[in-house]
Amino acid sequence: MSIPYRKVKRKVIGPDHKVHDAWLMQQVNYPPIKFESFVQECVMSQGVSAAQVKGIASAMSDRLRHYLELGHSVQIEGIGTLKPTFNAASADTPEELGAGSVRTVKVRFYPHKDFQETINKMDFEDVELLEEE
Repeated sequence: MSIPYRKVKRKVIGPDHKVHDAWLMQQVNYPPIKFESFVQECVMSQGVSAAQVKGIASAMSDRLRHYLELGHSVQIEGIGTLKPTFNAASADTPEELGAGSVRTVKVRFYPHKDFQETINKMDFEDVELLEEE
């Protein structure tokens, strides 16, 4: 497994607060795996029907949304934990704080130990020639 990258030249602000050129690694993203392809791989590796895989994926998605909407974290064995989080504006008094203070709502992902170890073992591969932008 490897994460592809290319080298790009960009303007950056240095520690001296001056703009200068620097070379950076930029990740090259592959297109996402389509759900149908993912389902077919699960079918071949587990010996179940595509309808069963899709049904289980749909049920998991539905239950995941349900528990996240209730504010629960959801732990998926071997993958990790999904936890609802938010960022909110500050206020001068506690009475000013409420649902209207919330700016963004996100889901944070905490990978399972084995999953994280797989990620940490990934290699990096330079896939393009130098590029100046």
